Amino acid sequence: MRFTKPVPKNDLERALLSSVENDTPEQIKRSPLIDLNNSEAFTFTLKQEHLEKFDLSKDALGIDDWFINYEKEAKVSTAGIRGLQNPLYPWDTRYPLNLVGVMLATMGKILVAKDIPGDKAKISASEVRYNSAQYVELIARLQAAYGIKTYVTKDYMPIPIFLISFLIFMYDLYGGEYVTSSHAISKKIATKDLNTQGSQYIPDESMLFVEKVRQILKEVREKGEYTINFASTTDANIDTTFLNSIKNGTDLYVKYLRDGVATETNLNNILEAKRKILVECMGGSMYQTLQPVLRGLGIGDHFDFLHRETDPFFHAIGKVIDQNNKFFDWSCDTTIMKADTKTKTIRVPVVDTAHYAELLKDYPLGTVLLMTDPDADRLVTAYIDSTANKEKLEKLGLVFGELDPGRILVIFTPNQSFLLTIDFQYRALKEAGLWEKYDWLLMKTTASQRSWDEWAAAHKIPVNNTPVGFKELADSMQQVERKMHDNPDQDVYLKDVFGENHNLGRNPRLLFAGEESGGEIFGPAELISSLGGRTAISMREKSAGEAVVITAAMSAWLESQNLTMTDYLVKVFDENNITSRYEIRIDQKYYNESEPDIATLLKAKKKGMEVKSKNNSYFLSLAIGYRDNLITLKQVKEILTECFPELSFDDLRDTKFVGDGTYFLFADKCLEVRPSGTDAVNKAYSYGRDQWECITYAQAFSAYEGDRTPLHKQYIHDDFYKDIENYAFRLYTEYKQNQ
Repeated sequence: MRFTKPVPKNDLERALLSSVENDTPEQIKRSPLIDLNNSEAFTFTLKQEHLEKFDLSKDALGIDDWFINYEKEAKVSTAGIRGLQNPLYPWDTRYPLNLVGVMLATMGKILVAKDIPGDKAKISASEVRYNSAQYVELIARLQAAYGIKTYVTKDYMPIPIFLISFLIFMYDLYGGEYVTSSHAISKKIATKDLNTQGSQYIPDESMLFVEKVRQILKEVREKGEYTINFASTTDANIDTTFLNSIKNGTDLYVKYLRDGVATETNLNNILEAKRKILVECMGGSMYQTLQPVLRGLGIGDHFDFLHRETDPFFHAIGKVIDQNNKFFDWSCDTTIMKADTKTKTIRVPVVDTAHYAELLKDYPLGTVLLMTDPDADRLVTAYIDSTANKEKLEKLGLVFGELDPGRILVIFTPNQSFLLTIDFQYRALKEAGLWEKYDWLLMKTTASQRSWDEWAAAHKIPVNNTPVGFKELADSMQQVERKMHDNPDQDVYLKDVFGENHNLGRNPRLLFAGEESGGEIFGPAELISSLGGRTAISMREKSAGEAVVITAAMSAWLESQNLTMTDYLVKVFDENNITSRYEIRIDQKYYNESEPDIATLLKAKKKGMEVKSKNNSYFLSLAIGYRDNLITLKQVKEILTECFPELSFDDLRDTKFVGDGTYFLFADKCLEVRPSGTDAVNKAYSYGRDQWECITYAQAFSAYEGDRTPLHKQYIHDDFYKDIENYAFRLYTEYKQNQ
């Protein structure tokens, strides 16, 4: 297709794109390194000078620097290889993500595929971000040139990632490439590599691609160049008809939902509801899939949609002009919360920018709003309540914002709303007589709410905790399935990242798998079977499509019981002896991603990365040092008390390395602190009995810059500390091998 520069639709978008235009040198504007408007087959020759540090006067593209970052991210990434791009000139290699870098990463995957015998077919697709279609076409034309059949949507139409993952599994494809960056800022983009299961690759698998790219760069250094082939846009290996012929798989997905969460009972609940359910299609890719799916289920008339049009600027959601009169992007992550310990208030800045006071003015009290994200894999739930309930909501630690006199919008974290859907699905399985027939289990990331573990304990079912990232959950699912297949008459055991070896029984079934950032999936009673006969306990990617259906059914049922979601939350807390009722996630970012000058931004990010690494190493050395008996728990407490004299550690019971971060268990709360991929961000999560105590600890741990205190230096020797991040990766690898 023909590619042109995006045109701003409002003043906020104009502020973003103008800053990019002004920061881009004329030579970059005039010289597209990869011109996809050339519809014929062509080649790109990577030369030795391209590897050197970026310098326009020498044709140096900074590929060596790109590769260093690419390798780092492949080791730790939780959501694909992501980074900032130039929205106007995507070949600009000053940015971490660009057409040249994606070309090389794709070549790595192509070369790994060529080592495996047999014909291969993949899907290449995207959501709505700037230049998404260019990246998809680039990937498709590369794969086609090397003999890999690539299915693309008609006119590169955006499509949710959960549907691509579903089709890869159901049609037994070799894998897929999905261009997205989830709910990150508009300038960010990423490629999520999906394997034969429709799951993202785990680090060991991703490192195979890294090694192939390393070989390409080695050949450039030794021979002076490396030529890469692009197919024409009409190449027979680029298939533009298959997905269209199956309606992008929506009919097949409807059948899958009917076999799972879209039971007749759930559908009838929705059909009998008096209030419409609102779906926020942030960015627009969700609407084009969800609307035909809901109609296929016969419930389409019971939903209204907000922001159904595709928009790479996400309808200005999350975008503001700051106090310095500069453009700032909060992202479109509706799980980001800002807590003020002085005023004891919490707000959700992204929701503050969505203009819901106007959009929801005609909807009655009790109306449920289901907020998806641009690639439609996450769900955040909210509902309209009366201001008369403010005091009750505050006591429960629920966050809300004013709509108009008399009405507020209550925003549930995924931790809170997913607890409700877990309980709701359990009740449905009990009623259908399926609960006693199978051995049900939960899967969750360690950073997710302990209330889920407590709920499972109340029902005497195992919980498998994994490192952060849905691919970790998907990998654990596959471990269960392999053991079921290899030893069908034996109990299945699975070791989680805490070191617990869980007996899952002989007929394991997945009640729920989820993560605190908004991704969830459910497993049906009958195993899922692909068209080629593969079986699975669940799909491999989180799905806002599935989440919308079950959450809508739950809200409709609550309406019939004259209950609000808050009422149900209290009921679940009380009936299941939940003590971890309060929570917070603190995102500590060490630089301004909205900085228009890319050189300034990358410099600030580099400095932030150093702080993030120090923070991570400080806490890792405590948990792993304790694990290896180099220090005692008493000494851990002493070090933390010296570091945070304003906090108490008397009731600290344990600390563990959990694959990608450090976990602290107290008598009445828990705390996890972890670095976020290769971005200059630290995250801290805390759950417990006291909301503001959780917030205080999470803020302190995430903000700590990692300077070693005297006791830390005394108890943790230098050699151990300096190698701690490498050691942690080795321990993570051992965990994956020994599940």
